[in-house]
Amino acid sequence: MSLIARKVWQAMALGCLVLAASLAGCKATPPEEGRPAEPTGPHATLLKLFPRPGDVTDWKAAGKVEVFGPSANAEQEVQAVELDPGVEAALVRGYGYVKSALGRYERTGVGERMALRVFEMDSPSEAFGLFSLCTQGLQFPPIGLAARQGERTLGFVKGPYFVWLQYEGPGTAEPALKEFGEWVDAQIVSKGYRPAVLESFPIGSVQSERYYLHTFETLARLAFFPVGDPAAVGRRLALSPGTDVAVMGYPTTRTGVTNYLFVIRYATPADATSAYNQYAEYLEASANPAEQNVAVAPPVQTYVAGTLNAEENSIRDRLAELLTGLGG
Repeated sequence: MSLIARKVWQAMALGCLVLAASLAGCKATPPEEGRPAEPTGPHATLLKLFPRPGDVTDWKAAGKVEVFGPSANAEQEVQAVELDPGVEAALVRGYGYVKSALGRYERTGVGERMALRVFEMDSPSEAFGLFSLCTQGLQFPPIGLAARQGERTLGFVKGPYFVWLQYEGPGTAEPALKEFGEWVDAQIVSKGYRPAVLESFPIGSVQSERYYLHTFETLARLAFFPVGDPAAVGRRLALSPGTDVAVMGYPTTRTGVTNYLFVIRYATPADATSAYNQYAEYLEASANPAEQNVAVAPPVQTYVAGTLNAEENSIRDRLAELLTGLGG
């Protein structure tokens, strides 16, 4: 072999070695042993909000995450929301419900269990509304857009999601609720926003007394809202999925007494005027003491506003402040 041919051969061999080494270095890293693959399919975005092994200390999934929706879809492994035993389907359906999922977790040998539900709604406003009706407790941790924690529960809203955690077991719930809540919170990029109608209310409302809804069936769930004759009130207020209803509570001079203000946004000024006239007429004729303490103001454009506590409101006229915020 000539000297020139030998040098060409050596150069080619060296190039092959470099290429082989380069390919070896670019080889995909095998997935972490024992860790499931990232969720795929039509529910991937929702399922990614559920912790996998190693995400939350020594908690382990107790079965597969179940997916629910407005109706069953066997092909996509979706069950009707009525089949989730921990959910009031009628309440959920009162908002822009898209789908939800339930994941169960446990700590082996400790007897602790956690149920994590994530509801995907069609907008952050709808997620806030479900949050406002479902959560309990007097702690408000800095998680998501808004959060509320009870002794064994934590609910928060962020983006188009309402997240609901329920702890069972002999231990203190707060550390586990905090860890799960913060992990899920970190997976949701958009913080979201409150319903626009809430921004018209005066500042100083009680943090645990802020509600947003649409239908009369949902409004009737608020125990403090007086409804002497449900059929008559429902007919006269004429609420529908297209109306926006907001209720906020304010402290008063009397301990334990709250002044609740409400606003209803109708589609047109004519709708607002009609509802006002009919509801005011009903209140005028009511013999129910609680309804006699309700005061409703003439409509402002498409809005009807009032107070459920006229006596307390007369001491500090929060209703007048609200009407100013509405442009009245």
